[in-house]
Amino acid sequence: MINILIAGYHGYGNCGDEATLQAMTVNIKAMAEDVKITALSFKPELTKTEYNIESVQRFNVLQVFNAIRRSDIILSGGGTLLQDDTSTRSLLYYLSIIKVAKMLHKRVMLYANGIGPVHGKINRKLIKYVVNNVDFITLRESMSAKDLEELGVKKPETRITADPAFTLKSVGDKRISQIFDEEKIPLDKDIIGVSVRNWNGFGGEGYIERIASVCDRFAKEGKIILLIPMQFPKDVPISKRLMGAMTEKSYILKNKYAPAEILGIIGKVHIMLSMRLHTLIFAGVKRVPMAGVIYASKVDYYLKVLDMPSGGDIRCSDIDERELYKCIYDIFENYDEYVSRLNKRVEVLERKAHENDFFLNGQLDLIRKETRDNKNEK
Repeated sequence: MINILIAGYHGYGNCGDEATLQAMTVNIKAMAEDVKITALSFKPELTKTEYNIESVQRFNVLQVFNAIRRSDIILSGGGTLLQDDTSTRSLLYYLSIIKVAKMLHKRVMLYANGIGPVHGKINRKLIKYVVNNVDFITLRESMSAKDLEELGVKKPETRITADPAFTLKSVGDKRISQIFDEEKIPLDKDIIGVSVRNWNGFGGEGYIERIASVCDRFAKEGKIILLIPMQFPKDVPISKRLMGAMTEKSYILKNKYAPAEILGIIGKVHIMLSMRLHTLIFAGVKRVPMAGVIYASKVDYYLKVLDMPSGGDIRCSDIDERELYKCIYDIFENYDEYVSRLNKRVEVLERKAHENDFFLNGQLDLIRKETRDNKNEK
């Protein structure tokens, strides 16, 4: 039995990160029967129940050390773990896991990672020092390959794939209809799904009110506005702020749902307007045309890869209400064309997302060979 340890940002209610973990565990189990999966989590009991895997508390040093010691391979990811925008402490956490794993002579794979931004000079040197010793790297974005090269990481074999969430499957229509019924969200009109998050950078003062103004225009035209908090409950207050800024009626998901349920919910909307990366990815999986509000390079990247429009980039300018309205209006007017564009792009991304597991299986084969060789020597 091969023991796999997944080290990512899990157990915090972020639907994107949970979707990544769900896709990873499902795909790995389908690929290999001789594996046992453990994940580090802020809420290990919840992670055990939801994904039918083992889990340990990510901040219990002894538990984490023992989990690394028992493992044959550590998967760092998916997601953007190696960055210091959140904090240097977060970066050091993930680098420490890699460093300890290599000290214990374990295989380490960066699995579907996004990289950066990394601002601190010492942090950049630490990434170069630690990550150059991993065994294999897959990256979910081509720009991350450039970031790694600039950081001085050149030794490990590296491949550009795609986010594992592109392989996620949703729950059935019966469950989704039940959710809409319980949430009292009507399905008799076109729905614009809206997913926002807190943002304190440039444009952070009035972006919610500007988005709300555009939502009001579409609500007056008979569209249903549905707020979808992707990190529950963290995204609820900002979503309610948007609702409060609207003069027309809107709806919000009041309960927390699993990634496969959120994916199914997004499949019922007509257009998705989102700041959250994985909301856009979910929309792509369901072939729902989208407009993104860019707050980070990863959102900009995937909008371009999906060939979908930007409704504004709040890193460098305020939201232009007129342009955002025109952007969404154009999707309604040319709906089939947008769906066709999505079909072409997402089919490629789904195949590339499965490549993460193809390359992982190569690492597992090396572990199997080492185990056979050790038995033969005895």
